[in-house]
Amino acid sequence: MKKNAKFKQNHKAEAHSNGTSGGASIDTTTTASAGVSTGDENASIGIEASVKTGTEASVEGGLDGNNVYVEANYSDTTEAHITVEGQANAEGFGASGTVDAYVKTGNEASLEVRAGDEGVVANGSVSAGSSVGVDGEGTLDLREGSVTAGAGVSVGEQVGVGGGGEATFVDGVATVGVSGEVAVLLGVDVDLSVSIDTNQIAEDARLAAEQAELAAAEAQVLAEAARQESERLAKIAQEETDRLAREAQEEFDRQARAAQAETERLARIAQEEFDRKAREAQEELDRQARAAQAELERQARAAQDELDRKARAAQDALDNAAREASKSKWNPRNWF
Repeated sequence: MKKNAKFKQNHKAEAHSNGTSGGASIDTTTTASAGVSTGDENASIGIEASVKTGTEASVEGGLDGNNVYVEANYSDTTEAHITVEGQANAEGFGASGTVDAYVKTGNEASLEVRAGDEGVVANGSVSAGSSVGVDGEGTLDLREGSVTAGAGVSVGEQVGVGGGGEATFVDGVATVGVSGEVAVLLGVDVDLSVSIDTNQIAEDARLAAEQAELAAAEAQVLAEAARQESERLAKIAQEETDRLAREAQEEFDRQARAAQAETERLARIAQEEFDRKAREAQEELDRQARAAQAELERQARAAQDELDRKARAAQDALDNAAREASKSKWNPRNWF
């Protein structure tokens, strides 16, 4: 038995190009998961629980050999999954299956178109709201081919639509598949894919090719419808992206205005504090000047008082001298 647990927080954006293809992506998701598995060479089973929240967006396009492809995805969801996978093998055949129970809320949109010498694949979907559901898929592998079928059901306040088809022929393996999804409160999802390995049944190769051509013609019609729907969904996704961008710009502008207002408020407070201190400094200078002036005036009065005192003393001395002189025998008035 094996156990595992993981936690990952992403915050990245990137763009790339190699001459024949290019793309860009952004990922701000946080994921956590834990699981347990057991088995041997003939059978195995695994159970995993996971939680993811955040925004992912990507676009890819270009050439892959003689095939042209375009892929676009957008997701802003919070979701939790419990997934059970099992498989069993025996001589000449095998079987495998997956069951996924989930709770999901948010918005998603996706687009995939491939066309070229390997065939045509077209898928697209968009959904919004909250839902709980269960998806299941099973595959039966035989020596000469395989059949895969899937179905799902979900319930919730959700609105979604999706569909796709493929008809490919690669390395002797012809694959024809269709899928469809409608979700309005009650969601139903059905998928079917059949692959035939013509290398194992060479004697039926001509018939398999004819059937593949017929299926490709039918799938082309479905692909055209899917392409039109994908364009519509891509437009919806672009409008949602533009809306989110506008909201982000409005929030940025609001924060910038708030920061400017706060800066101006702090500047006013700083100016008022500067003016207050300047007034206090001026008042202190005025007080010191008044005190200095008062001291100068006091000293001037004291000096004047001292001069007046000395003048009076000198006058008194003169007056005394005059009186003494008037009494002296040397004064002619005193001779008779």
